Amino acid sequence: MARSFTSQDLIALPRLSAAEAVVLATQLITTADARQKELRLKELPMTIGRSKGRLAAARNALEAVTRPQGATASAQSKPKADRAIDNAWSAAYDWLSGWCRLPPERNPHREEAMSLHDLVFKGGLGFIKLPYKVEWKESKDRLDAISAGRHERTFKKLGGEAFLAHIQEAHDAYGRALHITAPKPEAAPAADVRGALLALLAALRDYATRVAAYADPDEPGSEALSAALLDPLATWESRPVAAGGGGEDEATPEAPVTPGEAPPAPVEEPEEPAADPA
Repeated sequence: MARSFTSQDLIALPRLSAAEAVVLATQLITTADARQKELRLKELPMTIGRSKGRLAAARNALEAVTRPQGATASAQSKPKADRAIDNAWSAAYDWLSGWCRLPPERNPHREEAMSLHDLVFKGGLGFIKLPYKVEWKESKDRLDAISAGRHERTFKKLGGEAFLAHIQEAHDAYGRALHITAPKPEAAPAADVRGALLALLAALRDYATRVAAYADPDEPGSEALSAALLDPLATWESRPVAAGGGGEDEATPEAPVTPGEAPPAPVEEPEEPAADPA
């Protein structure tokens, strides 16, 4: 069997979790930037600079998929939109009920107020406690009845235009939040933490190989630069291996496990081919 001498075969990394891999990559990148500035280099040697760029990209990708994510806007908007529509109808109810309670001699619009109240609030405010989608339908029915009866004029006559506008805005937002009047957004794909970690480990091996290969005893300063750039890796303190862990140099990347499911099979390093007999 032919031997393979790629960076993925030659470089044995310390045991690294996803978080540790991000930290180590960041240290290597920071060290490279600092040494470049210290030596007043316009740029690092080409192969090292390109590899550092790939290392940074892989680091950023792993950071992106491991960054804590808040609740989705959709999940947050339903209760918020429900409270808004409840408040809008409750405010209008209090306002219109006040007009209906005024004595006739002080309320020239009492008949119109009573008519609107009977149309919209004959059963009180019980509809705002119904399930979300049923409440949206009840709200829509009342807004349609207001429009059909041309009661926008009644709101205006009684000085309640702001109440009607508030109801209409809250109703529109409620329909969107419930995905009745707006389509439900596609769910974001599950983050591939395992794949991103493996990619970063590969980038770390590639970077270490290229930096180490730059050291040349016939090139003044190359050995010192190589050693300085790899110092974070050389001095990295590995986590202790658990009893019975097998003693591998590199930790198996950890992937999220759904409760009730078996954990994923470990990622195994390729075995070193046996030496040819002499």
